[in-house]
Amino acid sequence: MPPEMNFAERVTKRRISLGELREYLSTPAYVAEDVVASSGVVLLPRGTELAALVSSVEDVEKNLRRWGIFSIPIIFRNSINIQEMEGILKTAEANLMRVDPELARNTVEQVSNVYGRIVEGIIDPEDYANLANQGRTLAREVAQAPQVMLCLGRVRSWDEYTYVHSLNVALLGGFLASRLYPDQPDIAESLSVGGILHDLGKAHVPRAILNKPGPLTKEEFEIIKKHSEYGEELAIANGITDVRVLSVVRGHHERCNGEGYPDRFTKEQIRKEAKIAAVADVFDALTAKRVYKEPIDSRVAVSMMIDNTGTHFAPEVVRVLLMSIGLYPPGTAVELSDGSLGAVIGAKGKDLMRPQVLLQIDSMGRKVEGVKVVDLSEDPSLYVQRSLQDVGKLEAYFPSKQAL
Repeated sequence: MPPEMNFAERVTKRRISLGELREYLSTPAYVAEDVVASSGVVLLPRGTELAALVSSVEDVEKNLRRWGIFSIPIIFRNSINIQEMEGILKTAEANLMRVDPELARNTVEQVSNVYGRIVEGIIDPEDYANLANQGRTLAREVAQAPQVMLCLGRVRSWDEYTYVHSLNVALLGGFLASRLYPDQPDIAESLSVGGILHDLGKAHVPRAILNKPGPLTKEEFEIIKKHSEYGEELAIANGITDVRVLSVVRGHHERCNGEGYPDRFTKEQIRKEAKIAAVADVFDALTAKRVYKEPIDSRVAVSMMIDNTGTHFAPEVVRVLLMSIGLYPPGTAVELSDGSLGAVIGAKGKDLMRPQVLLQIDSMGRKVEGVKVVDLSEDPSLYVQRSLQDVGKLEAYFPSKQAL
């Protein structure tokens, strides 16, 4: 059997009153240090399991009070297990995720089929029309899906990276657009359609370059940079005329400081749709597994993108990304102020410090049965005491800067 994979681990030490002792008898708690009477007699040895006191708790309480002892130190160790947390999330899926998984799967399959047709030279304009329709349907779904960040991770293992990435950029791009321009649903629709189509030009890039595990040469990188122009040409040739969609396909690698491609536009020249797509594209690229890098935690990705705001990314778009997922992105393991442990599933309110948390360990160290979600924006008595993930640097994750 493989070793257990712990998402987070915590050792808690606290002092409880004798009045609380019975509440802890069903928890994985132990006596933290010898409880000693004034005469030097050890009344409760260090390491005593509280569960072992069930049958004698009344006598224990009386004995401790007789010696003027009214509280004892306890300790318990808890961990969040990855497989267990995934199981809980799956149970909670109906309530937490609103993007239809079948729609998402069909979208991935359609993108895969279109790529294959492009390579074989038998592409039909109807294929593009079908993808565009999928994008419009996704846009309507995304507008009602506050937990869209969870949806991204749930489809990541379905198929080859490029196809799933197209879906994720469509989902996240449409989501960000709906938050930036809530009164203009056509922009979100264009982002969703453009997200599905944004990497089509990679079908004209040799697979040996796309899937190269090591750093690209200068010549190889120049070839891969052409995919934005190839994609625009393919879209136009097959009946895509919406300038907003085309700006996503051509401009998702433009950067605010003018160092992007293919046109080296500066912030003022880049269309808003391309600015949104750039954020969605890089965020998903950072958090995905590729042949040349491992996936990174979404909290690390947010930190990196904040560091590159204003140079690479439009501040207004990164701000909405941060507001949408909070300072604690979905999947982040956190410890709450009452000692409970759980995983963030989203941020419903405007306070970035107060996300929704799916609990796995309660404040007394016990495994939580079933699905229990705490919305910190509605509970002023609780707050995130600490996150159990680290942050990093952007450049370390893109040895050839393919996503930059």
